[in-house]
Amino acid sequence: MWPSKGFQYKNWLQTDILLWVSFAFIHVSPAIASMGLIAFVFQLLVWGVRVEMNLSEKRAWLAFLLLLTWNVLSIFDSAVLGLITHSGGYSEVFMQGAVAKILLKLPLLMLALLFWRGRRLQSVFADFWYLAVVPMLWVSVSSVIYYFQHRAFYDQMVLESKPIPLYSKVYHIEFAVMLGVVVLMLLRELLKKKSIESVHWKQNEIKLQWASVIVLVVCMHVLGARTGLVLLYTGGLMLLIKHFGGSFASLKKLVLFGLLGLGLMMALPSTRNRIVNTLIDLKITANGGDVTHQSFGQRWIAWKTTTQLLKKDPMSAFMGVGMGVDEKLRTGYEDLDVPLAERHRIGVHNQWLETSLQSGWISAIGLMVLGFLVFTRSKNSSSNSGWVLWLALIVAMMFESLLERQAGVLVVIIAFQVMNGEKIWQNSEIKSEDTLIN
Repeated sequence: MWPSKGFQYKNWLQTDILLWVSFAFIHVSPAIASMGLIAFVFQLLVWGVRVEMNLSEKRAWLAFLLLLTWNVLSIFDSAVLGLITHSGGYSEVFMQGAVAKILLKLPLLMLALLFWRGRRLQSVFADFWYLAVVPMLWVSVSSVIYYFQHRAFYDQMVLESKPIPLYSKVYHIEFAVMLGVVVLMLLRELLKKKSIESVHWKQNEIKLQWASVIVLVVCMHVLGARTGLVLLYTGGLMLLIKHFGGSFASLKKLVLFGLLGLGLMMALPSTRNRIVNTLIDLKITANGGDVTHQSFGQRWIAWKTTTQLLKKDPMSAFMGVGMGVDEKLRTGYEDLDVPLAERHRIGVHNQWLETSLQSGWISAIGLMVLGFLVFTRSKNSSSNSGWVLWLALIVAMMFESLLERQAGVLVVIIAFQVMNGEKIWQNSEIKSEDTLIN
């Protein structure tokens, strides 16, 4: 891992600092966040350090890159086809939407390309974790204060599957996922420090990190959408099992501590209401009732409709409809005559099914599986817990199409960068006088 004693960041252009600028500004200005993300990709291209990779790593990244490319090409192909077959204002709007979608996914595609070529930037998260945490604390705590000022009204809103307002331009589901990913990355760092027990870790900093984790987790239960909570519990449980799995006594304490924590969270009215809403939602969906106002029930109908569309299409393994996902789903709703009013017929809300409709289900499954390969321990990673974060993201993306929104793409890029930015300097193909060898 990069040494973290003292101030080692002599060349900030070789770090991912601009990625965290993008992460902070997305709450107030998506445009600035986009510029920061573009600048980060440019950094990776120009100042990224070349690292050694074994053949399996290169093949995994190449396959991941090709599947992402196929997804983007499917969107582009559908846009060109739409431009030819349609005329007037509709074709222009369709083309603009396709261009926006391609630009949205392009940073992730470029990241995969540069990672495949062995380019890496040092991640500053381990030492400058507050760059990620402070913006999230600022938005979360202020939003929680606003919630308590209008608690009675928003408790009822939660019962009706409505979100609690946030002081952020990020959609509430993506915001919950952002919170969950930050908590998991911070928890992962704390568990690593506990394992290493190095004299370099400052106790006051560790206390601040634990305090940040606790505050963010509480805020997630007050504000967070269920998608973010599912990500948090999936990833957190796997991290703790991975770390304490060999010690039954430690696991027993963790279970008791977790149950105590859940009991305390139940004291929060919004958490209780969210649980009540979820149970009602699941019961109505299971019994085939009216899901007009049920969040999960609407998703369930969207998933079933999407699955039927994939089954009917003999080319669904390899080909998709690109930008025509919403139109295709709308047609599917009508053909199946789903028991849901038109204004409540939502989009796919599942990244893997959405990718299947866009570019084929082989593309979706391939990206899911290859994610584990590119996140696993390698020469350029100091930890093998990357698969835990990817598993948590996979589960979250089963309930939301994260890669179809700017914040979701940014979160996935951050996960890739942090897990692959803990580069072992000795494996770099370029050595310098600044290299520190422990």
